[in-house]
Amino acid sequence: MNNFFLKTIFIISLFFIKFYNAQNVKIEGLIKQPTNEIRRSSIVINDTLNKIPESDRSRRDEILRNQNLVTVNDDKGYFTITAKPSDSIFFRFGRFYHPEKYLISDLMKLDKIIIDPKSIPCIPQKKCDQEIPSHLYIFVGKKINVSYVDTSMYCGGRRMDTKYNAVYQIEQEFGEHHLKPTINFTAYDHDSKYEYDFTNYDNVLIFVGEFCGDLIQLKYQFFPVYKTKDGRWATPIDTYMESSYKSDQFIPTNIIFDKPVAFDLLRSNKNPSEEQIAQLKKIKFSEKYYKIENGKVIPIMGRYAEDLVKLWNELYWEKLK
Repeated sequence: MNNFFLKTIFIISLFFIKFYNAQNVKIEGLIKQPTNEIRRSSIVINDTLNKIPESDRSRRDEILRNQNLVTVNDDKGYFTITAKPSDSIFFRFGRFYHPEKYLISDLMKLDKIIIDPKSIPCIPQKKCDQEIPSHLYIFVGKKINVSYVDTSMYCGGRRMDTKYNAVYQIEQEFGEHHLKPTINFTAYDHDSKYEYDFTNYDNVLIFVGEFCGDLIQLKYQFFPVYKTKDGRWATPIDTYMESSYKSDQFIPTNIIFDKPVAFDLLRSNKNPSEEQIAQLKKIKFSEKYYKIENGKVIPIMGRYAEDLVKLWNELYWEKLK
C-alpha cells in the first residue's frame, strides 16, 4: 500500500513539473544604461540564434523575426520576453562586455530583474600621425609567415582594414639596408581582390616604412615577383594598372621566367565561355602581354624589379614626399 501511494505521489509530481515547465512566463527587466549612450542588447532564448551558422542567413533571419526567441531592450533599458521556466536566457551587450546567461527559473525568483553588464577592457592603440616614414625598406621578400591579427577588442570604432603580422626573408634589397636577414612588419588590407592581396604570393617586391618606431607596409604597395632565367626578379604586366603608368621609361619587356608561371583564366570557372575569354583579354589579359593555352594564362612580358622600383619612385614615392 505504501509503495502504491509513493508511486502515485511521484507520478503526480512529475505531471506537475512537466506542466509547470511547459507554461510560458513573462520575464520583464532592466538593463543598466551608461550615462552618455543607449546600449542595445541582444536577448535570446536558449542561445538559439548563435547555434545557427552565419552562412545560413535565411534561418537566422527567421529566428530574428521570432519575438518569442529574440528581442532587444528599449531606449531606457527595459525588456520583456516570454519563455518557459526550463529555458535559459542569453544577453549580449557588445564586444566590450561579457555575455551573460541566466536560468529563467532563477530570474522568476527575483522581485526585480536588473542586469548590470560587466565591461571588458579594450586594447589601446598607439597613436601615430607620421605620414612620411623615417626609414624605407624596399626588398624582394620570401614569405615565411603571415598571420591574421584579431582587432575586435581594439579601443575605438571597428577597423575597416584587416591587420596582418608578416615575417619575410629578404632576398634582395633595393632601398635602405635592413640589419637582419628576416624582417617583421605589420600590414593592412581592405577587402582587396585576390590578385591585389599580398598574402596570396610566395615572393613579393614590397615597400615597408618605419612609422613611430614600427615597421608597416605602405598600404597596397607591392608587386608579385618570380625568378627569371638570368637570376633576376620580375613581375608580369597588370593590364588594368598599365593604363595609369604614364612614364615613357621602364616599358614592358620580354621576360623568360625560370619556372613556368601560369594563372587560371577564371578562378571561379575552369571552362569560361568564348565571350568571357574575349572580355578577359580586353580588360585583364591583353594578348600583348599574355598568351592563353588550355584555359591557362601565361605571361610573356613583364618588368624587372629594378625598373619596378624606379617606376614606383616616379609615380608614387615622389608624390608622397
